[in-house]
Amino acid sequence: MRRQLIPFCALMLTAVLAACSDGEAPQASAQAGDSEAAGGPSPEPAPFYVGQWAADPVWCTDQSEGFPITITPARFEGRENICDMTEIETTPEGGATAQLACQSEGETIREPISFAQAGEQIAIVWPDRGTEATLFSRCE
Repeated sequence: MRRQLIPFCALMLTAVLAACSDGEAPQASAQAGDSEAAGGPSPEPAPFYVGQWAADPVWCTDQSEGFPITITPARFEGRENICDMTEIETTPEGGATAQLACQSEGETIREPISFAQAGEQIAIVWPDRGTEATLFSRCE
């Protein structure tokens, strides 16, 4: 069963990472202004990996052959599964690692994941599946 879920989770991760974050930026900007006006500190910017991403930029708008994934500060979401992200840590290189707990077909799959900035893209590695990174582009 686990072998069937690994490709499924990889595909779901691809979909989650391609989601757009255009709607978040204005809200964050407005909140920062409100916070500063109130005399409080500015909120922390979202981690670099937060947003909608796709392994193929076409998937951001045409989901006939693939789909984007969405990453929030605490979740990794695909077309048919949702993964909670815990134990999130930054790496000395400026990346991040986390533990995923994914619900799929009535089972919970746990595995590590790592994110690294790669120019305008992010590189994602699932260490339990090998060390080859998959590049994702941000959806706009």
